[in-house]
Amino acid sequence: MNFVHKIFPTWLVLFVRFILEPKGYKLRRKAVLKLYEKSDLLKDPVIREGIRFLKSHKFTTFPFKWALKYDNLLPEVYFDETHGMFYVEYCGHKLYYPKGYSRMRAIWATRSILKEQDPQSSHLYLTSDFYVEPDSIVVDAGVAEGNFALSIIDKVKRLYLIECDPTWVETLKVTFAPWKEKVVFVEKYLSDMDDDQFVTIDHLVRALEGEKYFVKMDVEGFEKQSLAGMKQLLTAATNIKLDICTYHFEDDLVQIGSIMDNYGCKYHVSDGYVLFSQQNETPTFRKTLIRAEKLH
Repeated sequence: MNFVHKIFPTWLVLFVRFILEPKGYKLRRKAVLKLYEKSDLLKDPVIREGIRFLKSHKFTTFPFKWALKYDNLLPEVYFDETHGMFYVEYCGHKLYYPKGYSRMRAIWATRSILKEQDPQSSHLYLTSDFYVEPDSIVVDAGVAEGNFALSIIDKVKRLYLIECDPTWVETLKVTFAPWKEKVVFVEKYLSDMDDDQFVTIDHLVRALEGEKYFVKMDVEGFEKQSLAGMKQLLTAATNIKLDICTYHFEDDLVQIGSIMDNYGCKYHVSDGYVLFSQQNETPTFRKTLIRAEKLH
């Protein structure tokens, strides 16, 4: 991906944004600082760094110095006249944005993707030690822009894209048109039941001998229900890896870790934290991702 830096120095951009921080952001930032003011959690050096960061920067989900480089980054955005959509180049392919997106909105969305998948981010799906193996059957639940799926599309055998937002579905069909022979669009909510609105992974995918599976799950707090809907695959698959988000609710890490234990999956938690909360709650530093695998 090509980048151009803005003409203003980064320190000036950050200072202006801090001064002009929206009221809602300011209230959340102050609430976080108050919550952690005398907390024993400050013994954790990463949380301590985050709190120190928030004292002089606007509220952000990733309150760490490594993330600052994205605030003044200008990714090159292109316009596709045929589809009437802006797009960026991501992992050597075109990643499209919905028709209603302006160029600036596409820039901000791309910054967010790059920040989330930075090597130092706790939200990083794949690492040099944890990756999608060639010819895997992949389930991407909570696709949104499709950056994860696009990053591995060339190596997968089959790809299930579970996304129920019609705006994103329309966009994703343009992004993944070159691979339509191996991409399946599932326009339902992932859960532990199957009906007109919901679907389970066990309904979509069956464990077959010799097949490799990879499940990435970021479904806005429905991860536990969705795991309940893949009991057969987790039990029978002989080679399966999972990326499961654990930050939507404060007890997710413990409960999802317990589910992985019950199925005999080895797992580790990604380094670092994300600052997150549900509506009207004070944001807290939460562990972000479990990377798990089960090999027989």
